Amino acid sequence: MINEAQAKALVLNRCDTFSQDGERFAVQSCTLSPKGDYWIIRANSEDFVLRGIQERCYVGVNAHLVDTASGCIETVGSAQSVEQYLEDKYDLTEAGDKHYVLEPSFGRDDKATTILLRQKLDCSVQRAIELLSPASRRWLTGKKSTLRKAQSLLAQEGISTSIQLQVAPGSALNIDDSVWYWEELKALLNRHGIK
Repeated sequence: MINEAQAKALVLNRCDTFSQDGERFAVQSCTLSPKGDYWIIRANSEDFVLRGIQERCYVGVNAHLVDTASGCIETVGSAQSVEQYLEDKYDLTEAGDKHYVLEPSFGRDDKATTILLRQKLDCSVQRAIELLSPASRRWLTGKKSTLRKAQSLLAQEGISTSIQLQVAPGSALNIDDSVWYWEELKALLNRHGIK
């Protein structure tokens, strides 16, 4: 197992390798991930960490993750939290060769919810029924965390869904982290199955 001192040395060596003009780096913090599989290390220039010179602060990297078994280093960009990055990694491991798929948790026989779906998507009854057909039930595929966001948006509109692991995504549309609002999700669902 890679210990804390070894992990820090690996990260500092990596930072020094990529530094310009011989800039030296120092470790700001080092903690073990909740599962104990990664050292989470934050480092920056010595001038910033040791002397507090704000102008010498490097931006763009949130943390470096050092695998406690192999010593391999992964870098988490500043736009993502370490917790989210690790959750996505664990979800991918859980999925293996399968795909996460978001699908409705109700069928065409649930007339009240089918009408609600029609109203919320602002589509025809036939279109709502089509979205609930066996061939079109797999609405979205992507990262589990992204599907959870979509699931939350749908739940706010009263539309119940579930996230399943499937061997193949079927007709599901790929969704990425750019879909943040109901109107975007609604437009995506209205394109589902349309060629």
